[in-house]
Amino acid sequence: MIFELIATALLAAPRDAPLTMHGIGDLRIGTPVSTLRRMGARHERNPLGDDIDCDYWYPPQWPGIALMVSGGRVVRIETEDRRYRAASGARVGMTEAEIMRLYGSAMRFEPDHAVDSRYLVYRARAEPYALIVETDLGSRRAISIRVGTLEAVQLVEGCS
Repeated sequence: MIFELIATALLAAPRDAPLTMHGIGDLRIGTPVSTLRRMGARHERNPLGDDIDCDYWYPPQWPGIALMVSGGRVVRIETEDRRYRAASGARVGMTEAEIMRLYGSAMRFEPDHAVDSRYLVYRARAEPYALIVETDLGSRRAISIRVGTLEAVQLVEGCS
């Protein structure tokens, strides 16, 4: 009984590890599906059909984190949960100005395809990775953070 309570508490509380362009804690970009299965991650098939190589997984160790999987490996990690932070300290709920102060000129604005948000993008210098903070156009506050391969983080509507 006590072990079950401790295990439940550990699974319910997000870890303090920051999101980096390579992952969060021991969960890395490139992690294979077999590892996600061993972790007990919940799998959600792409509603667009099995012919599209992109699905989402949800690890119980990281509540509020979603993993985009393509080619049998994690290519993107994303959250809308304020409890998580990027390595810089950026969090969902922060203003664009606060996030820009953290990244300086390395962060740039890119237009979003949606009419109600825009992207703050930080790209790795010598690697094909990026961090995107999506902000609400009205409030200018972060509504999501995603990290991973440049190609995957740039997808606007999840797998599409």
